[in-house]
Parts: sequence; C-alpha cells; structure tokens
Amino acid sequence: MKKIIFLSAIGILLVVCLAGCLIENEKKIVTPTPTFAPTDYPPIETPTTAPTVSPTISEIPEPKNDIIIYSLNSENFEKVAIPVMIDTGKITLYDLVKKISVALEDESFSVKVSNARFEKTTAIVDFAADGTPGAGSPNYEASILDCIAQSIIENYESCTAVVFRIDGKEYVSSNFSFGIDEAYMIK
Repeated sequence: MKKIIFLSAIGILLVVCLAGCLIENEKKIVTPTPTFAPTDYPPIETPTTAPTVSPTISEIPEPKNDIIIYSLNSENFEKVAIPVMIDTGKITLYDLVKKISVALEDESFSVKVSNARFEKTTAIVDFAADGTPGAGSPNYEASILDCIAQSIIENYESCTAVVFRIDGKEYVSSNFSFGIDEAYMIK
C-alpha cells in the first residue's frame, strides 16, 4: 500500500514538473536576431483607397475575457506573449490587430493597419503603404508578421488562414512578395 502511494506521489510530481516546463517553453518563442537595425520603409505605389468587405466573422466567441497577443522585444527580437483583458468578452479582428500594433509600438516597431476583416474563415490584414513592417532585414519583417498572424490564429478558433495585403493589393516588400490571396500562415 505504501509503495502504491509513493509511486502515485512521484507520478503526480513528474506530471506537474513537465507541465510547468511546457508552459515556460511556450512563453519563450525565439526568432533569429537580425544582423542589422531596420531602416526606412521602401516606397510602394498603391491606390489611395482600399476596398472594403463586410466581415462574416468579426469577433472572438464568448466567454473569452482575456486573450494572448504577441509582440517583439526590441532588445533581442524575441517574440513575447502578452495577456490582454477585454471588457465585453468579444473583440473585433480590427481591434485585435490594433492592440498588436500598439504592443509593437511600445517596443519601437511601427506598423499601420488600415483594415482587418474576415472573408469566410480567412483573416485579411491590410497594411497602409506607409506603415508596412517591411525593412532591411527579412528576419525583422517576418518576426512582426509572425506576431500578428499567430495572435489571430490562436484567438479565433474558426480562422484557418491569415493573408496580408498592402492597401488592398498583394503584399510586396523588399523581402517578401505574397499574392493577393496567398496565405502567410495556415492553421
């Protein structure tokens, strides 16, 4: 009997330790450090207005009152998870992306989003031409895009893909080029 109790206690202790390690590892998602500091954004020719589409899915379902968004640490470019409380239990996709933009700004990363909406189960994020994450380093740009895409995928259960655009057109920067409907991240 003592042997069974002892083995059960050791088993529970191992499960708790492993769970703690997994939670700690989820908080530390490391991305490569760029080899140089970001520079000015490259000029991109785009139209002055972006098309608007009515969202079909626009909110995180109830009863979720807190969410996790991702930002970057400006000192080492590591991705960091940030818990965010929301008042109403729901948040639109545009509001979620704006919260990510503010978190990135707090770390001196400038991103301007002109629109964010769902088309069926695909999240469409439109950057303003003068506020794309495009910079001299592909790692820098990819890290910002990863933060936004991962935040969306993890907070919307029905979201299957994230597409990035610039003012309603395909996403083209000095580092990346994605077709107008090409998914950056797929669930």
